Amino acid sequence: MDFKWVKEARRLPCFKKRLIIGVVLLACLLPAAAQAQPRKYRVEKAQVRLHLDPDEKSPVVAKLPQGSILTQASAVRFRHNWVFVYYYLPEKDKTLAGYVQEPELRKLFPSFKSVLISNGSSISEPRELDFSQNYDFPLIWGMPEEKVLEVEGEPLGKEKSGETEILQYRREIMNRNCLVEYVFRKNQLTAARFYMLDNFIDNNYYISDFMKAKSYLKEQFGQPADDQVVWLDSTYKSKQEFWGQALGSGLLEFRSSWIIDETEVDLILTGSENRVALLAECISQKYKNLLSH
Repeated sequence: MDFKWVKEARRLPCFKKRLIIGVVLLACLLPAAAQAQPRKYRVEKAQVRLHLDPDEKSPVVAKLPQGSILTQASAVRFRHNWVFVYYYLPEKDKTLAGYVQEPELRKLFPSFKSVLISNGSSISEPRELDFSQNYDFPLIWGMPEEKVLEVEGEPLGKEKSGETEILQYRREIMNRNCLVEYVFRKNQLTAARFYMLDNFIDNNYYISDFMKAKSYLKEQFGQPADDQVVWLDSTYKSKQEFWGQALGSGLLEFRSSWIIDETEVDLILTGSENRVALLAECISQKYKNLLSH
C-alpha cells in the first residue's frame, strides 16, 4: 500500500472479580470450537466513561480515550443498552472492568454482505505481502460523499447512523483481499478503514502479516507513537506456536499507531469468537472531532 497520501478504581465488588476470572478460565480451558468467545468493541467517541454499575450516576472506574479496544465480559445486556466489558490499561499494566453504553461503541468486526465480498474459503498458505503494489488514495480529507462516488464508483454496501455514513468497497491491496470503508461525518470524509478479508487456516499468518506491515510502516515513517502487545491471559506468552490460538480466542491483541502530518494511522490485530480482524485505520486529525461526536 502506498501511504504517501497521508502526508496532505475504585475496586470492583467480589462478584465482578469472580466473573472476570471465570471468563478467563473458560477461555483457557474449553476447546476453541466450543467457546463463546468475547466480542470486541472500539471506542468511537472522543471519550467514554467506564462505570462501576450500569447507571450513568454510578462511580466512574475510568475514562477511556477514543480508539480503546474493549472486550465483552458478559453476553447479558443490562438495562437494554449497557454491556459489561474489561479494558487493559497499558500505562499501569492492569485490566479494569465495568459498564459502558453500547451506542457509544463500534463492533470491531465490520458488517457487510459477505456473499458479495468473500467466497468463505480458507487459505492454508497465503501469498507473500507485496509492498510494491501501490494503492493510490485519490481522495482528500473533507471531500463530500458525491465526489468520492465519482472517483470510486458505486459501493458494494452502505451504512448510515445519524450523521455518519460509510461506503464499502472491495479492493486487492498488497496481495490481500480487503474491505475498504470510507467514513463520512456531516458529509465530510473523516476516515478510511482497510479490513483484510482473507481467511487463513493458521492464525499465525495474521500475526506474520501484522509484523511485516508494521516493519514497512516503521521504514517509511519511523517508530510508532504508540506500540502495544496486550495479553489478556499470558498462558501462551512463552509458547509462540500457540499465539495464533490465543489471538483467535480474544486473549492477544496487537496495535501500533503513527501520526503522519495530519493523519493518524492505526494498525490493529485482534480476535474474537474464532475470527480475526486485521485492519488499518486512517483518521484525519483535522476532522477527528467530527467523527467522535
